[in-house]
Amino acid sequence: MTALDALAGVILLLNPETHRLEVCATQGQEEQPLWRSGPLIPATPTGEAVTGCRTLLFENAGDLRAAYPFFEKETGGIAATATAVVPLLLGERALGVLILDFKQPHTFTPEERHFLSTLAAHTALALDRCELFGRLQASEALFRRMVAISPVAMAVGSLDGQLSQVNDAWLRLTGQTRAAFEAGELDWQAITPPEYNAVEEKLFGQALAQGEAISYHKELVNARGERVPVEATLASFDERQVMGYALDLRPFQMQEQALRSESARLEQVIAERTAALQTFVTFTENASQTQDMDELGRLVLDTLRAVIPGVTALFYEREGPVWQPRSWTPDVSPELLTTLQRGLPLNAPISARMLETLQPVFVDDLTEEEQGIAHSGSYQAAAIWPTVQDGEVRAILTVGLQTAAQWTEAQRSIIRALGRSFSLLYDRISSARQVQVQRDEAERRSLALSAFAVMSRDLAGETNRYALVRRAQEIMLSLLTPGYALYWEVGDDRWQLKSQVGDIGDPALQAFVDAHGLPLEAPALHSTWLTGVPNYQDNYAQGADTPAEMIRHVQAATAFQVRMHDQPIGMLAIGLFDQRTWTPMDRAVLETAIYSLGLVLERAQSIEAVARTNAELQNSNAELEAFAYSASHDLRTPVRHVKGFTEMALKAYARRQEDKVVHHLGIVSGAADRMTAMIDAMLVLSRAGRVELQVGPVPLPALVSQAQQDVLLEFPDQRVEWQIGPLPTVQADAATLQQVLTNLLSNAVKFALADRPLTIRIWAEERPQEWAIFVQDTGAGFDPRYANKLFGAFQRLHTQQQFAGTGVGLATVRRIVLRHGGEVWASGEVDGGATFAFTLPR
Repeated sequence: MTALDALAGVILLLNPETHRLEVCATQGQEEQPLWRSGPLIPATPTGEAVTGCRTLLFENAGDLRAAYPFFEKETGGIAATATAVVPLLLGERALGVLILDFKQPHTFTPEERHFLSTLAAHTALALDRCELFGRLQASEALFRRMVAISPVAMAVGSLDGQLSQVNDAWLRLTGQTRAAFEAGELDWQAITPPEYNAVEEKLFGQALAQGEAISYHKELVNARGERVPVEATLASFDERQVMGYALDLRPFQMQEQALRSESARLEQVIAERTAALQTFVTFTENASQTQDMDELGRLVLDTLRAVIPGVTALFYEREGPVWQPRSWTPDVSPELLTTLQRGLPLNAPISARMLETLQPVFVDDLTEEEQGIAHSGSYQAAAIWPTVQDGEVRAILTVGLQTAAQWTEAQRSIIRALGRSFSLLYDRISSARQVQVQRDEAERRSLALSAFAVMSRDLAGETNRYALVRRAQEIMLSLLTPGYALYWEVGDDRWQLKSQVGDIGDPALQAFVDAHGLPLEAPALHSTWLTGVPNYQDNYAQGADTPAEMIRHVQAATAFQVRMHDQPIGMLAIGLFDQRTWTPMDRAVLETAIYSLGLVLERAQSIEAVARTNAELQNSNAELEAFAYSASHDLRTPVRHVKGFTEMALKAYARRQEDKVVHHLGIVSGAADRMTAMIDAMLVLSRAGRVELQVGPVPLPALVSQAQQDVLLEFPDQRVEWQIGPLPTVQADAATLQQVLTNLLSNAVKFALADRPLTIRIWAEERPQEWAIFVQDTGAGFDPRYANKLFGAFQRLHTQQQFAGTGVGLATVRRIVLRHGGEVWASGEVDGGATFAFTLPR
């Protein structure tokens, strides 16, 4: 500043992560500085200097303001008379800018320009060095921290035993304290047994000479006098010290001992598994041919008696709340057998444990009091093996031991192996029992599925979504026990009931779902809506979705996601009044029914789309005829103006009547502008009919807010009182629906009356199949006799002098709404305001 006699100076540094320029240093700045911290904006002096890597010099008063007319207003500062903006470059990278302000006009001489360039380069170099020095200090601090917290014992010392650094891991390994180290009481050689001195001296020298040495094993003597085996490695630290790393070998030695013990255990297990395998082979050979469950039970019990002498065994199947014995070994006492034939309760301690885990249970040191089974006091150990089907235990094997109080590992392995084989054979035989039942059920369900085919044929022309859903609900309920089916769709903040088949079973519950629907996070629907995975509940979680006292009659439930074109549109939930275990057959049939419903809905949508396309085509043809007429008429008018007034201008020019030439050419220019506006409007209307619609959820409040902003920019001087009611989220194309709302709001403001305050009201009405959106104003209105002309291309009910426009805005609105499958209409009175409305399918 002194060398150039500058008034003030600022250095702004660029933050590469946030892309902001931050003030680093200032001198002579005003209270309202022009140069301040902020984002890097290319269209500013600092932005262009940084991004363009070039110096900007403003030598005279007003030069900076002329180059950047909005800069002072945006920053709130006042530009100096002369200014130099110099980038701080390090190579091709800009670190920031140096700015000098001058009180008087300043012509920068070549020497001053060179001086500024050199000063900026030195400043950038100094900044880079500061940054590098900071990184170096941070790296050194990080290294020291890593050494300090390293789990590996580390120490730095010289050959004479003096230690200059140790970390906490080294102190823990040697049992020493940080205070003893800092007092100089620790000696490297003192804690090393003498037999290692010669080796360490040699390796110490090797580390100093070559920078590192090979690892070696040694011992350290800790504070308790114990020898600690370690693996040591030496590396050069400086010209007279080495850094030593010591790895405690005791955990590895313990692992070796554990591995030896585990190896012995595995050898024992192999022997036991061999015995179990022989058991499996024996049983399989004897049982593979049987088709009778009682015979299978006798075979498994005989095999158990053969491979584990002295055991007592029984085979049970589940009957309601008890286990009922089917087969038993002959050594069961008559008293105990009588007790067991009354049924072994499911909640007997050993049974309850097994049912909780669905895993076999082995009980050692058995007592009759603990188990609560009369006449079982002679048994000292017991085991129970579950046979699980579809997540439930269907049968069990129980084994009792009278000669010992504990099961050996070999006996446990035999019972497990035999139990697995028995479960497989039980599955095969029980499956055979169900084949005929499943065949009968499959035929009944096949008939039900064919009903979907009939539905597709009989309702071929039906396009009402809810009529099709209702028929699907009826078919699905016909496959099940008494209950009801509810179809839900997402509302603004809740699930809304759209279709119901069957009495819900409780008047209060019916009134509740009719009035309140369900919260979006209701467990019965929420997870399936998010994942698409059906939610089957064998035992319905009463009270999770609705008040528990209203739903106690519902015992089982399921819910499905209804999809169209791979997109979810709703949820179909079924509640049953009887207990039901949802079988794989149930799931397959119901999920097939839901899939078939999706196909039917897609076909109905396609039929509706074809009808809509035909309607659009008819509307387009009508628009085309009107458009051709209007275009030929309305475009010809400005053309006639251009031709006529051009000829008149030429005649005036020949007579040297310059004022008339200017007047006529002004009219020609206005006619050309009018023609351009009409052609642009024609293009907008054309695009509205051709652009591909991306339909999805669109929040109307956001679109209305944007339309308000657009209209206020178009008519900044017009005061408007806005009255906006609650608006929904609709299914539409966001971009074209924005055009609709912006056009309607723009029209409402454009036709405001000068002698009357303008009020614009916007609201929505919910209808069974659609939403209706209204825009009402207190403006000029229109003659209702000509309402049918409002939405035609180039159709206007006011003159250009009254209200400017092209007559295409409302035609564009109509085309967009029709493409969405909606309708558009208007009502109004001359000087009494107007109401425009349109609908969108839900």
